[in-house]
Amino acid sequence: MLCIIINTIKFVPLLPVRQAGMIVREKFMKDDKTCGLPLLIDPRQPDENNRAYAYRILRKNIMTIQLQPGCQLSEADLSERLVMSRTPIHEALMMLKSEWLVEVLPQRGSIVSKISIQYINEGYAMRQILEPALLRNLSGHLTREQLAELHDLLEKQDAAAVSGQDVPGDYFIALDNEFHKRLYTFSGYDRIWQAMHNVTTHMDRVRYLDSALCQVDMEAFREEHKQIYKYLMVGLPRDVDVEAFFDHHLGAYRENFQGLLEKFPDFFV
Repeated sequence: MLCIIINTIKFVPLLPVRQAGMIVREKFMKDDKTCGLPLLIDPRQPDENNRAYAYRILRKNIMTIQLQPGCQLSEADLSERLVMSRTPIHEALMMLKSEWLVEVLPQRGSIVSKISIQYINEGYAMRQILEPALLRNLSGHLTREQLAELHDLLEKQDAAAVSGQDVPGDYFIALDNEFHKRLYTFSGYDRIWQAMHNVTTHMDRVRYLDSALCQVDMEAFREEHKQIYKYLMVGLPRDVDVEAFFDHHLGAYRENFQGLLEKFPDFFV
C-alpha cells in the first residue's frame, strides 16, 4: 500500500512563488553549480557542547533546504564555519546519518541525502495511522494545563500569521510540529514521537520546500489546529471522520508535490 500512495494523488500545477525574495531563492536552488544557500548559523544555546551545536545547525540547514539534497559536505569547511574541530562535526554527521539525512559514500565523504519518495510515503502513513487514534483517546480528557499548552501554541501561530514577516516556512512548521507533538507526549508516547520525528524527516523537507516556494494556505492549517483543539477540549462528535480529517491535514503538501518534482528533479529519488 505504501508504494502507491504518491501515485494515487491528484496533483495540480505548482503555484506562483510567494514574493520577490523567493524568486531569488528559487533561481539559486536551480543553479547546478551551487549546493545550497548561505548556511544559517544560530547562536549557541546555554550548555550546548560542540557536537550538539553542530548537529542542531546542520540539521536545521538540511531540513530547510539551505543545504540542498545531494550537496557534498566537507568536514574541514564545516569545522571552519562553525569554529570547532572536525571531531564534533564528524559525530554530528553520523547522528544525521541515523536519521537518513546524510549519506556517507566510500571515497566521496558525506553528502546530504536526496529526498526519498518511499520515505515520504512511510512518514505520512505512520502519522496517518497513529494520530487519528491518539486524538480519539485524548479527546475530552486533557487537563487544564495541557489545554493551556495547546492554546499557547495556537496563539503563537496566530501571531506568526499576522506579523507581516516571511515566517510561515521555518517558524510555522516548527510550531505545527510542536502542536502535533503534544498528541504523543500527552498520551505518554514521548519516544514514539522521537521515532516519528526521525522517520518523517523526508516528508518535512518537502513541507519546507513547499512553504518556501508555493502559496501554502497557512490559514487553513490554523483553522484545522483550532478544530483539533476543540475536539480535545470537549470531545469528538460521533459523525466526525477522523481519518479523512487527518488525511487532508497531514497530506496538504501533496497539492504541489508534482510541481516540486518537475522543478527540482535532482532533489528526489
